[in-house]
Amino acid sequence: MSQKVYLARAGAFAAAAILAGIGPAFSHIFVGNRFFPATLTFDDPGVNDELALPTFVYITNPDGSQQFDYSFEYAKSITPYFGISVGDTFTHLNNPRANGWQNLETGLKLTIFQNPEHEFILTLGTEFEWGHTGNASVGAEAFTAVTPQIFFGKGFGDLPTSLDALRPLALTGVFGVGFSTHPIDVSVTLEDGLPIVEIEKSPTVFQWGLSLQYSLPYMNSNVMEVGGPEFLKHLIPLVEATFTTPVANIPLGGHTTTGIIAPGFIYASRYFQLGLEALIPINSASGKNVGVIAQLHLYLDDIFPDSIGRPLFAPPDYVSPSAAYYASHK
Repeated sequence: MSQKVYLARAGAFAAAAILAGIGPAFSHIFVGNRFFPATLTFDDPGVNDELALPTFVYITNPDGSQQFDYSFEYAKSITPYFGISVGDTFTHLNNPRANGWQNLETGLKLTIFQNPEHEFILTLGTEFEWGHTGNASVGAEAFTAVTPQIFFGKGFGDLPTSLDALRPLALTGVFGVGFSTHPIDVSVTLEDGLPIVEIEKSPTVFQWGLSLQYSLPYMNSNVMEVGGPEFLKHLIPLVEATFTTPVANIPLGGHTTTGIIAPGFIYASRYFQLGLEALIPINSASGKNVGVIAQLHLYLDDIFPDSIGRPLFAPPDYVSPSAAYYASHK
């Protein structure tokens, strides 16, 4: 009996994991005086009400195909500290040409700790990519994938005033382990009368992302006035990085870590933000050439604070963190 072990699935899963991180599902949050914006390539630690529409991604895949993604995501707070999200991505591929939806994605998030004085937040979450809900021609997997995650955010506004230039800095991150609900798929076919065993492995992967931000809005409100045009007072230059490393159930030759470095900026107002970043693959297994991601993000908690922007279950005197912040910074 002969045997074939397919390696392509491992590579496809890793690439899908990277692009899943660049897809929908992002949030913003206030912790004390710190505003953590919605990062573009991975989720943030906040639980909130918001709509990311659209998110646009262009990248050249390792096989040379050009991929264009158009995504949306809607996040809804159930309580002030627990929320859900749903999102999807429409993909257009060139060379070879294909169109279709990726698998539907949903998420749960629970904030377990906040320290406003030290601008720190810790949140647990789980993302689900539902198998058989997308189009296989654009890489949607046949089986469901689950990714438990830990999110954090830390602002450096608690540094001494002698280090004022560093106080607008903030660091956010996520660590997660993604696994398929059907890690090994075995099938038997006949070829010239001989049975052929085909084994497809979906590896378990360690996914992590970090962002380093320099908030000019924080500097203007809490450190010193930012001179120049009003536009500058809303800018947050940042660098994001996301990586995926196979850690278990790895097919032969599937050990390569893939990732993206994404420098860019976010323009943040009270009701929306605009983000634009370059996407730089870290190696040939992550993609070719420099891509781009752009996103319009609406803060529903500020646009509709008394209706769809309010948690479903909250005390009658509930005030959102953003409303409390703007009331104290008039």
